[in-house]
Amino acid sequence: MKGRDYLWCLTNLLLDREEALERLCPRCRTRALEERCAACGAPAGEWGEGAASAAFDPARFEALKGGRADA
Repeated sequence: MKGRDYLWCLTNLLLDREEALERLCPRCRTRALEERCAACGAPAGEWGEGAASAAFDPARFEALKGGRADA
């Protein structure tokens, strides 16, 4: 694929998303646009300052950060 093909695909994905949002009522559209946790779906406003993600594994992060592949 050429660069213009990727651009065409991306443009159509964005237009499809916009059309899907236009079909929602205002309340559902607002909810769909909210930032949410990928793991549990909680709205970002409920996370609180400095909240930790339950899906984050600090030991694995440190192992991968150090370049170890066995983590």
